[in-house]
Amino acid sequence: RKMAPHLTVWIVARGINIGLHTRMYFGDEEAANAEDPVLMRIEQRERVSTLVAPRDGDIYKFDIHLQGINETVFFDI
Repeated sequence: RKMAPHLTVWIVARGINIGLHTRMYFGDEEAANAEDPVLMRIEQRERVSTLVAPRDGDIYKFDIHLQGINETVFFDI
């Protein structure tokens, strides 16, 4: 199965003991995102939106939240 177009993001910073791995999917790739095998494995479906960057004209906006109600999904790899 093919993956939807995405960027892999690795976050490292002082105070974070391990690197955090996440992905940014493109909001205008709805059909591909719906069939992406990684997105399909996320059990809490409402959290998938934390990985999708909506398109606004020529740009995509992707906010990464390290904690809280809108915390971005991070992958254990």
